[in-house]
Amino acid sequence: MKKLAIISIISMFLLVGCNWFQAPVDEEVVVEDPIVEEVAVEDPIVEEVAEDATADSESKEIILAKCLTENGAKLYTAEWCGHCQRQKEAFEDGLEYIDHVECADGDGWAQECKDADITAVPVWVFADGTRQAGNTDLDKLASLSGCTY
Repeated sequence: MKKLAIISIISMFLLVGCNWFQAPVDEEVVVEDPIVEEVAVEDPIVEEVAEDATADSESKEIILAKCLTENGAKLYTAEWCGHCQRQKEAFEDGLEYIDHVECADGDGWAQECKDADITAVPVWVFADGTRQAGNTDLDKLASLSGCTY
């Protein structure tokens, strides 16, 4: 009988503890127990810090994309190229910040790609004129361009 009482008390303690941790920060936790009637949890500092962190954070892909563009890197691709699609997908929501040229146009190869002597895609051209052909991982692009993210 004592074991059952101890197990019940421990279970109650764990249940109350778990319910407290699952409640949102700005709501009250009400536990139906004669000893613990009501617990109110409020911490405006924690809430303010959490809001600031999510508002100011950018993904690493966006940070790298912006840095690549600021450092003069340009990506040349073609819509029909599978490696090009994977390279673009690696940047997720950062793709819009990449200086990017689509080489395949309705008339064949875009003039900008011809002028840059782009004969294969995907290829990155950096400000110093160096090139990196193929689907390149983000860490290598950061290293080649001097970017950190």
